[in-house]
Amino acid sequence: MSPPEIAAIQRVLAMLPVAVETWSDGNARLAPFEKRVVDMPLATLSDAGGGRYWPAPADTAEVIAQHARPGQFDSVFVVWPSDGDVPLCGWGCTSGPSAEAQGAGYSAMINDDWRGYAMRDFPEEGFVHEWLHQVESVYRTLGVGEELPGLHDVADRSSARGSDVPPFGQGYVAYQAATDTWQPWYRDLMTGTVGPKGTERGPLGLTRALWARRGR
Repeated sequence: MSPPEIAAIQRVLAMLPVAVETWSDGNARLAPFEKRVVDMPLATLSDAGGGRYWPAPADTAEVIAQHARPGQFDSVFVVWPSDGDVPLCGWGCTSGPSAEAQGAGYSAMINDDWRGYAMRDFPEEGFVHEWLHQVESVYRTLGVGEELPGLHDVADRSSARGSDVPPFGQGYVAYQAATDTWQPWYRDLMTGTVGPKGTERGPLGLTRALWARRGR
């Protein structure tokens, strides 16, 4: 990455712990939150299926081990610049905790759109999204089921909060189409205030009691 690109992603990553704690009403924290600039290129990518690739934990395990002991961190984020020549699994891809990531959940995101961060209301929200995939992986193993909607199960849903806060009585999808942000959806998932749909009983999402299942 160029120096301006590194500076841009450093600013956005600094917003991530604040967003997690604030949007979750204090239910979750990313602390300590440490950043490292790795002065070496990615040497390999892994097959993500469908002819697409990503820097999986196996591709970055050696670097992670240089900066983290087993169990030291709950989450690892790898941010890297692509050249656009290789088909990727997406802007970001995530896996649950693994030995290659020293027991942490793992997300890898490209930084190609770094010039656009300044124009977004919540430039950190894509990183919150990938972190929530890590969270979902952990809490499914702890027995959390239908009370936590899948991160992509947003269609036909709206908030159980009042209409005086985003998404102001609209569905999350309609609100995102108008504002280009999924922030209310992530906030409600992290606070157990997602409205039910169909035959579901709600509200849904990670309440304080569900967060506490992890024990710390």
